[in-house]
Amino acid sequence: MLEALRAHYHEHRFGWRLLGAGRAVRSRSREALHSRSIRAGDQRVLSQVTARASSIDQAFPEVASPEVSVIIPVFNQWELTRACLTSIAASAPLERLELILVDDASTDETPRELARVANLHVVRNTLNTGFTRAVNRGAAVARGRYLLFLNNDTRVLPGWLEALVEAVSQPDIAAAGSKLLFPSGLLQEAGGIIWSDASGWNVGRGRNPRRPEYNYRRDVDYCSAASLIVRREAFTQAGGFDERYAPAYYEDADLCFTLRAAGQRVVYEPSSVVVHVEGATHGTELRRPATGAHGKASQHRNRGVFAAKWADELIRRLPPPARVTVRAELSGGRPDPRPRVLVCDVKVPTPDRDAGSERMSWILRLLVPMSAHLTLVPLDRDEREPYATALRREGVEVSVGGLRSFGGFARRRPGFYDLVVLSRPDVAFAYLGTVRRNFPGAEVVFDTVDLYFVREERRRAVFRVPGRRSTRAQQLELGLVRRCDLIATVTETEKETLQRLVPGSRIVVLPTVHERRRDQPPGFEGRSGLLFIGNFRHEPNADAVAFLLDEILPLVRARIDVSLVVIGGSVPAGLTRRHDAGVRFAGHVADVVPLFDAARVFVSPLRFGAGMKGKNGQAMALGLPLVTTSIGAEGMDLVDGVHALVRDDAAAFADAVVRLHEDPSLWATVAANARRAADERWSPEAMRARLDELLTTNTRLPGRGSHPVP
Repeated sequence: MLEALRAHYHEHRFGWRLLGAGRAVRSRSREALHSRSIRAGDQRVLSQVTARASSIDQAFPEVASPEVSVIIPVFNQWELTRACLTSIAASAPLERLELILVDDASTDETPRELARVANLHVVRNTLNTGFTRAVNRGAAVARGRYLLFLNNDTRVLPGWLEALVEAVSQPDIAAAGSKLLFPSGLLQEAGGIIWSDASGWNVGRGRNPRRPEYNYRRDVDYCSAASLIVRREAFTQAGGFDERYAPAYYEDADLCFTLRAAGQRVVYEPSSVVVHVEGATHGTELRRPATGAHGKASQHRNRGVFAAKWADELIRRLPPPARVTVRAELSGGRPDPRPRVLVCDVKVPTPDRDAGSERMSWILRLLVPMSAHLTLVPLDRDEREPYATALRREGVEVSVGGLRSFGGFARRRPGFYDLVVLSRPDVAFAYLGTVRRNFPGAEVVFDTVDLYFVREERRRAVFRVPGRRSTRAQQLELGLVRRCDLIATVTETEKETLQRLVPGSRIVVLPTVHERRRDQPPGFEGRSGLLFIGNFRHEPNADAVAFLLDEILPLVRARIDVSLVVIGGSVPAGLTRRHDAGVRFAGHVADVVPLFDAARVFVSPLRFGAGMKGKNGQAMALGLPLVTTSIGAEGMDLVDGVHALVRDDAAAFADAVVRLHEDPSLWATVAANARRAADERWSPEAMRARLDELLTTNTRLPGRGSHPVP
């Protein structure tokens, strides 16, 4: 079977391919070379799938209440149907689905073979009606919450169904389509574009499916019904596939336009991967027949039907370019007044591990709807799963590439971005020159995160390290401030520092972000003990815990019996050797809320550092009152005795811990005030307003009206 599919593709792979608007392009030998390893990998997966389900003669399970109804129209070509069902049997959670096969008047062995497979729901047409009416008939008998339309000339890969269900389970998404591959491993479709003349384009056709631009969830004009999931109620409200397009062509694009006109989203989901033998079955996949004039006549007629029905929408779209480039594909086929944004950071953010990552993760998520296109490039070239996948599902293109590959990335998209955010000085130092050369019209933001030279000066003071105050770090950071268009700090304090050192700098404040807590945290009586959280790769955290264990905790325990829990990974061995039975190092904890809810006081005895202390904001947002130092409270506008207790020396700090731990009235007052302040100052809604102001007021973005495609 695999060899037959290879042979079929080989006939169409080389030479000229006719595309949606009658244009022709030459197959890319470079992409063919890039795809060799892809083909080998995918063929191994397909072979494994086939091996795990060598026969479909065995019964599929009977499912009383299916979540998903998989609707497959078939017309002859039994071997293709058998291969499709075999892949489903091997790759899908069968307990969640029902299989509905609409036999569109097959004349080969298909009816007989389908009858041999138990628990298939077979709908038999006496006349060949074509794709549109066949799938509508299958949808009419479906019982699932989701309708998944699938061609019989496909083979699904593991995770195909789960990824589609996850996408369409989001309340604003009505439909989602799969990544379609040719049997060679090259990309067939990553969603579709409809141009102003109603012609269509399969995004990424013939290219490497592993490219970052084809591997994040994004809104599209349409996805092919070769593998398309739709929420049942949305499908019903849309009236199903419009039978004016019968027998086939444009019905899937029309349905997606209808769903979007109703205020719902249609997305491409790259985690759902399907191998599709395009045009293998004339009767089932009439939209792209391998041979025959009947299908082409329907395509031409239905393009006119579609153009007339959606004339008001098409007039707002871009015309088909003479040559469809990656930049043209990224446009989505329509002008967009929103800026195209590139964010470069040290790594893919890990929001459950450090406050800086939590801040950047929120910035990215909030920028998605504000941007025409949003790309993240991490300096360290590490995917960092599951974090990269989570961002891609939010609509962020994550392009893994460090110093060596960033130049190549930028050269492939010259002039594409309107706004470039360079987060942290090492990233800005590495990438600023490349950004200026390749995106000369872009506004460049240097996101300081915290001022390293300030932190370093304070560290040297704590440990009494001799040396000049003006360090190399200060020279580097201030040099970047002078070379960039706009500066972002996390506190007003650091904004004032930079304005004093570099007069005339344009500076905005983007603090850390802490999600509002929706439930009521436990009260005073249900809690006990102390809590600290921190990433121990960050030196101020290790020093704070050493200060806590050596000088503060003994004074506290001399008055009350308390335990201490320390959350965070990479704890230095020297710290763990100093703890006793009342101190627990919990390591990295994915869900920290239960530990915050169990503790009575958050302790944050930071002796040096810079920027805003995310741990303190997190405690405040979760309703856990804290004791911190003046360094810990810096830039947060905390009033001592109102939002927190602020003490610097060990004895005073210990006394404040005892007071807060033992006084219910003080505890309740500080907890309520702190939570209120966190919600007002550092919530996602507050950051959204700051980002909106940055894009609309603080930056001088070019081309705000629209983005013509070169």
